[in-house]
Amino acid sequence: MDKFNDRYYRPDELAGILNVDRTTVYRMIRDVLDPLPAYRLTERGPLRVHGKDINAYLENHKVRPEYE
Repeated sequence: MDKFNDRYYRPDELAGILNVDRTTVYRMIRDVLDPLPAYRLTERGPLRVHGKDINAYLENHKVRPEYE
């Protein structure tokens, strides 16, 4: 089951849900090697992250028990 709905989330909103600082979300977005996809819905609008991209990102970064 996917945690995030089929909608766009603000970075501050996503930070609250993930219980991390807002700067952590921006760092995830700016990561050069494996960024969290983010969009501007208008040319100068604020960043938004789509729920399906959050679900995929979290699935790809899931810690496997064998590595613990």
